[in-house]
Amino acid sequence: MTQTWLSSPLGQEIIELAGTFPDALTGVTKLRLEFPEVSPELITAAMTQSRLREKLANRWTIDAQSFLLTQEGLEQASRPLVSEYRANWVTAKFGRPVHVLDLTCGLGFDALAFARAGHKVTCYEIDEEVAEMARHNLAGLPVTVITADVTKIKLPADYDMIFIDPARRDPQAARKSDGSTIRIFDPARWSPSWDFIMGLTNQKPVLVKVAPGIDDDSIKDWDAQWISADGDLVEAMLSWPGSGKRVATILNSQMDTPIQVEGGSKTPAQQLGKWLVVPDAALIRAGALTPIAQRINGGLVNEHIAWLTSDDAKAVDTLVRENLEHSMVFEIVKITTLNEKVLTKALAEFPASALTIMTRGVTINVEALRRKVFKKKERTSPELILAVYREDSGPVALICRRIC
Repeated sequence: MTQTWLSSPLGQEIIELAGTFPDALTGVTKLRLEFPEVSPELITAAMTQSRLREKLANRWTIDAQSFLLTQEGLEQASRPLVSEYRANWVTAKFGRPVHVLDLTCGLGFDALAFARAGHKVTCYEIDEEVAEMARHNLAGLPVTVITADVTKIKLPADYDMIFIDPARRDPQAARKSDGSTIRIFDPARWSPSWDFIMGLTNQKPVLVKVAPGIDDDSIKDWDAQWISADGDLVEAMLSWPGSGKRVATILNSQMDTPIQVEGGSKTPAQQLGKWLVVPDAALIRAGALTPIAQRINGGLVNEHIAWLTSDDAKAVDTLVRENLEHSMVFEIVKITTLNEKVLTKALAEFPASALTIMTRGVTINVEALRRKVFKKKERTSPELILAVYREDSGPVALICRRIC
């Protein structure tokens, strides 16, 4: 089996050597000459592993030298920052190390975090080759990896909770230009399906990683956390038993403690003020804008648009001085319309080195608009922000300066 050879000392040696070549073709050619006893297929597999490790290291700035990987596994794998948070959340919830059943372990990134947090983990993986990679990645930890389709077996009784991360990409679809596969948004088509996951809730506590765009009709009474990591909305984490609680969780590699804001409330709109506050996407998904709006004595720019506005300079300044990680703050210097001639003239009033365009509720070609309306760069001046959103009367364009 290819995975067994890749795990061997010789396989690991060739994977490391493969990383020293500037391009794959040169590397494969030279490695085949240096190791004539190794089949061309295995040399190619080692080169693929080297490139995947490089991709992982660049993506998450972690030491990836010991991992065995697949392209599909990397697409679905949790960020280490999120996996660590999830493992610590389980520890806090139970108050002790527990036995976790990971029903869809893939390459083992979440199981790795659970084990490092002191938990015992039993993993299930339907694909034997991927399971072999997971065994390699998790070697030396209190983790057992079993090859099985969890929808067709009886689960053991001696566990404390279930973790499941259903596959949400179509392996049969053509790949996109970046090499990734097509996302599946219908929970009924996930693997395992949402119906299967719901069937687990009559047993013991269940923790599910899902796409952040999951709708309320599916979530219902589950507790849900929308998780943002280093500025990117990456997932929703659902837990059962639940009470329908909604929370935004914001993680940052530079922060020791997550920011959490309770959501589920409706935020009122108010007249556009001097300041624009653009919340983190986790806050928007969790419906957690009201606490931020209250702190700045503001409201939504429009009842359908998840941007906030305020005229209270003191309140906004207090928010800014906290070095917040959950929102961007801008000073609105001019309000205009989405008209190319009008925008060109308005933007020319403010010297700027660059123009960043943000949109909400409107669809425009950002690059084309920037080329048409931003005519003169002044390298010593700060950038301008053009924030465009849809009002009932039509698109509104706000020319802004970034505060933080």
